[in-house]
Amino acid sequence: MLHNLGETLAMYRHAAGLTQQEAAGRIHISRQCLGNWETGTREPRFTDVVQLCQLYGIGLEQLLKV
Repeated sequence: MLHNLGETLAMYRHAAGLTQQEAAGRIHISRQCLGNWETGTREPRFTDVVQLCQLYGIGLEQLLKV
């Protein structure tokens, strides 16, 4: 996806006032999985990105900075 997607995911998670554990639990993934996305080790599936947008109360275009 994008080279800075992980940083953006972490920024919106912090803005939502959630820990990695809390955010991951709400979309039914492991904390390690979310951590990997935020560090750029792995990329989330599109469906996971949509769930994160819903969780953080943002639009997809906002997350991807289209």
